[in-house]
Amino acid sequence: MAPKRMNGVRTGASFRLWCVLILLVIGGCSATDSPEARFDDYLSRLARTLDVSSPSSQAPPRLRYPDKRSLQLVIETPRTGWIGLFQLHRCGLVNLVSERNSILGRVAPPQDRLAYESRLLAGLKQCRTELDSKEDTADDRDLRRQLDALIEIKRRAVPRIFWNLTLADDAMAHLFSVAPPPLGLKASALGRASRQALTRLADAGRTLAEGGLLDASALSKSYEILEGSTYGGQLQSAALVAVARLDAATAMLQQRMARRPICFNAQPNRRARTLYTILREVYGPNVQSYLADLVRAGREWRAAVASLVDAQQVAPRPAFTAYETRTLSAKTGVWAALDTAIVRHTKSWQDAMGQCNLMPGE
Repeated sequence: MAPKRMNGVRTGASFRLWCVLILLVIGGCSATDSPEARFDDYLSRLARTLDVSSPSSQAPPRLRYPDKRSLQLVIETPRTGWIGLFQLHRCGLVNLVSERNSILGRVAPPQDRLAYESRLLAGLKQCRTELDSKEDTADDRDLRRQLDALIEIKRRAVPRIFWNLTLADDAMAHLFSVAPPPLGLKASALGRASRQALTRLADAGRTLAEGGLLDASALSKSYEILEGSTYGGQLQSAALVAVARLDAATAMLQQRMARRPICFNAQPNRRARTLYTILREVYGPNVQSYLADLVRAGREWRAAVASLVDAQQVAPRPAFTAYETRTLSAKTGVWAALDTAIVRHTKSWQDAMGQCNLMPGE
């Protein structure tokens, strides 16, 4: 049955229109609300009120994640076949090693390779322990020596393998890709899944270092998240854009105050009251609230990445250290620049409103 008409308009279409309107109201009355739109509105209002031209606010170049070649570590990988097939049978490791040495095993995803390394090292240690409880024969003594040598080699190799399969892996390069546009609003919430995936990998690294077993299926969930996310790169881009926009706003305030005071004799005028309205009703609820969340997102992201770095049992490659200094440090690079930009902008507002006795809270 066709829907009834109401004033020449189908009831169904009218209902859908009301649904769209309600969703817009719930979502903040704007389908185009974004950090970029908020900064554009803020800067244009400042420029009009201060009667100054808006300076360029082009964000500086984003820093790309180091290439795989500059990150990977060389690994000593002796073939376990040098122990001999008979000895591997005695250790119960023939199937495991054969599976790893197969064509599919050589191209296995990182979670399978990490799980294999944990199972192999655990198996070798167990075999070595069991030999101590058996009759001391020449063959056993020879196998003990071979196992001791292999276990030591694997102990040295496992930390390097973990590094290559985490911070030097393709998943990490994708996670920090700067190709996509900057993040939207609520940057902290958008990074929750990626932060949790990094934390789980860090836990796996500690388990591996302690000789525990890793579950490939559990690890695969973390890798799937990281391979499907570009959060790290987008967050860096968002911080750089924020720095550029804040610096542009600060320059406008300083340019106007250098030309002549906004108020004389600390007496508010119409321009000062308009500025005060922009500060309270535009900068505070729109820009400053976004910046607070962005700063929190940066702090949470740096902690998550640091947990994975700390779980490594090897020193990071120089290429990673340089990248970390510029993009993942609170004291240098992108995040230090954002903190500085916020402080400078706050100071400029204090100077401007201080001329007019219109400081917030007064």
